[in-house]
Amino acid sequence: MKITWYGHAAFLIETAGLRIIVDPYRSPDSGGYEPIAEPADLVIVSHENDRYHSHLGQIVPPFEVVRALELPPEGRTVRGIHIKAIHVFETPERLPEDEVTIVHFRSEGVHLVHLGDLGHPLTDAELEPIRNADVVLIPAGGPPTIDLPLVAELLDAIDPRVVVPMHYKTPKINLNIQPLERFLNSVPGWNVEAARGGSITIDPAELDRPRRIVLLNHIR
Repeated sequence: MKITWYGHAAFLIETAGLRIIVDPYRSPDSGGYEPIAEPADLVIVSHENDRYHSHLGQIVPPFEVVRALELPPEGRTVRGIHIKAIHVFETPERLPEDEVTIVHFRSEGVHLVHLGDLGHPLTDAELEPIRNADVVLIPAGGPPTIDLPLVAELLDAIDPRVVVPMHYKTPKINLNIQPLERFLNSVPGWNVEAARGGSITIDPAELDRPRRIVLLNHIR
């Protein structure tokens, strides 16, 4: 499984012969990230936010779309990938209008979790489906997503092998969120590796390594 960070919360997951794009933003309305003008087999959106998480208009068709807020509790299999969603909220108050999802699926022996715009600690019931996940893509910019003092406890509860930060302040995003350094300061004790580019390849045979944070460069 190859994971590439376009920018903000948008990723390309290449697995099982598929190109899966998660949470595509709208360019240039989200800032300076360039358009995701690439083909996909499948596009997954964690929630409806056309500017930052669910814009389909710049991806090269044809592709299938999975809107995670509409998935049934048992999930749905699309192109051989069984995709599930955990309904959570963008803010600690858990207001209905702030509903978002955590998206997760397994492919090629890897359990991947995209935390989306999660904005609060998780209950045991919310944690259970993603405990011991192999890879977690986590919002790292603080409010309106999860506050940085809560991140270390959340990651300890999930206990993933690989963590990839996303959704943090860069010169190319027009949100008032925190830079990556604040996130890294909130998770002392983790091994931190900087990738040479915008991608990481996950080999299930190497997942017994000590847990680590992998920093990707945005490619857009």
